[in-house]
Amino acid sequence: MPFSTDKSYFIARPDVVLKSAPGGGSARNHLILGDWLRYLGDTDGEFIRIRCRGDEGWVHEDDVTETRALEINFVDIGQGDGCHIVTPDDEIILIDAGVGTNMERFLSWRYNLRSRNVRRAPDFDPAKPEREPWKIDYVVVSHPDNDHYLGFRQVFDNPKLSFDKVFHNGIVERPDEPEDPALSYPDDLGGYVDGSPKMLWDVAHTNKRLKEIVNAFPDTRKQLISTYRACLANTKTATFRSLGRKRSQLENGTRVFFDKFDGTGSPLAFEVLGPIYEPVTHDGQTRDGLRKLGAEGVTKNGHSVILKLTYGKLAVMLGGDLNTQAQDFLLSLYAGGPKKTSSLEKKIAGFEAEGNQITAEDQAKLDRDRAKLDGIIQTARQTFQVDVAKACHHGSSHIMDAFLAALNPVVTVISSGDEESHSHPRPDALGTFGKHGRGRRPLIFSTELARSTREFTPVINYLNILRAFEARLEAEADPDKRREIEQDMQEKKDRNVAVYGMITLRALGDTILLAQKLEEPRSEGEKWDLYELHHNDKTGMYEYDPH
Repeated sequence: MPFSTDKSYFIARPDVVLKSAPGGGSARNHLILGDWLRYLGDTDGEFIRIRCRGDEGWVHEDDVTETRALEINFVDIGQGDGCHIVTPDDEIILIDAGVGTNMERFLSWRYNLRSRNVRRAPDFDPAKPEREPWKIDYVVVSHPDNDHYLGFRQVFDNPKLSFDKVFHNGIVERPDEPEDPALSYPDDLGGYVDGSPKMLWDVAHTNKRLKEIVNAFPDTRKQLISTYRACLANTKTATFRSLGRKRSQLENGTRVFFDKFDGTGSPLAFEVLGPIYEPVTHDGQTRDGLRKLGAEGVTKNGHSVILKLTYGKLAVMLGGDLNTQAQDFLLSLYAGGPKKTSSLEKKIAGFEAEGNQITAEDQAKLDRDRAKLDGIIQTARQTFQVDVAKACHHGSSHIMDAFLAALNPVVTVISSGDEESHSHPRPDALGTFGKHGRGRRPLIFSTELARSTREFTPVINYLNILRAFEARLEAEADPDKRREIEQDMQEKKDRNVAVYGMITLRALGDTILLAQKLEEPRSEGEKWDLYELHHNDKTGMYEYDPH
């Protein structure tokens, strides 16, 4: 393949060691599948000199491809969820952003935003070449819990970013407003039509309706509305739209896809599996509403946006904070299960608790119930089975065995966060993920565990570095030099967020890699903990084999 200094290239193998000399020399860095690189113009036989991950060195020409990989980064955003996706066509998708600044710091590190010279930014330098804000193509707010959306406030406030399309589940928390006497208002989500079940009437499906709600409460302290307002302040042309599937579409077999990602002309598709919108009639009008699943938090979480990403033979489930109530509802619709499959699970557990004292009559009932549950799981797998699943609700205990069995993943990724009181991931959840994982050794990743070591040396080193920055700031009187020190310190913080704790998935053709950065590298050529999945053409599924 002829190489050009004007083109972008990518690492083509699961991992490659960047060397100081053609075919040998010392290790300069450890590169992984899909890493972006630049050819520097020098060739020595079959070896080329490149720049990648901030270092220059040599790799074999077969280690490089012109094809961009699919990249999914489960960012360690602290408490909550945050996912950054780069498609093979170089489009950026953000799904949730946690509650704090970590997603914004990750993006600042990833796209070198602190050095980007944007006119509307406070650090704009007219003497330097001007750049446009870095465009984020898609934002998905899976549901309005602040540990999923509030981190977008910092992202939207960054003047060096711009935004195109924002998708959400249609639920908008809002302050008290003039109430329709024919509706009930048990929570802050809007009016409900009474019935069995209660149905949320005011679901914001359109760009117009969402902006009406945002504009109706200019002084509200409701954080979701102020977060959306920050997006519009950043990019006036940004559009909002609900993302879900109508029950009628599910029943007649009409598949629903996320924006243009329907797999046409591309191996990448995002199928929308939830939330499920159901028709509700009020005052002579019929709309697509959402059923009340329980208390406000249960309803918000349970109607999370559910996306099933497929890329060639790979399938990945991205599912917000689905809870037991939502999983019951989904299994009843997609698998023809009872209203509460969870009750069937409890019934089976009750029979099993009888042990060898179980009567013949109860054993027969147990066998029938097990067969019924297995049928539900097998039917649900036709829709929900994936190779990689993001764990619902950060490793919470509010999960169903049957739903996890339907997912049947070989890899589970838990975005559990830290500095919070829920102690996620819960021990019983971890055990259940392993129990219902596929293969002899299913993989469980956690952003919480990935950034933890037996010793505190990396943390102490990091704090010592920050103290050194602060000492330099205190000693420096020159304003320009102080700004340089402050930028260096912020970039160090950005990199710490980006590197430690993040779980990255890379997919190129049939090669699937999951990786996490080692807090303490073994050497310059061993900086990543790597796990490769292999496709079994006989079973039609990806597998992990450590041997």
